[in-house]
Amino acid sequence: MNKKRVNEWILPAKNAIIANGIPENGVIDKTFRGQIATFGAAVVMGSLKSAIAFFAEQNKSSVDRPKLIKAMYQIIEKDHKKAETTQEIFQYVCDNYSYELVEKFTDASIALKLAFNFFELVDDPKKYKDGKLIKSGESQGDQ
Repeated sequence: MNKKRVNEWILPAKNAIIANGIPENGVIDKTFRGQIATFGAAVVMGSLKSAIAFFAEQNKSSVDRPKLIKAMYQIIEKDHKKAETTQEIFQYVCDNYSYELVEKFTDASIALKLAFNFFELVDDPKKYKDGKLIKSGESQGDQ
């Protein structure tokens, strides 16, 4: 882990969270934070390539894991070139694979986890509108 890089990437991580549509109704499903920890473990126990391949698909996850991969890629890319698909990101990793790239993805995942602290993390974002809990009896369209 490069502490200096992680610190420099916290604000870009916050921006990547927003740019990739991770907040829903003004809040973030707290499961995203756990998925970031899972990503780190997948890199350590397997490889960056296998972690990217695993997170590239939604499968049965309750949150949209590909958004996390896209956010990490956006943090790493200096020109903030946005990848359209996780397959493009996987190809980028395969073409540029190095210890340095593994470290960058690890640092980006740490910066993302820290940047989640700027948002309210909740169990069910569907119960919120514009970051506020919807009172019982109100629908999202009532406010």
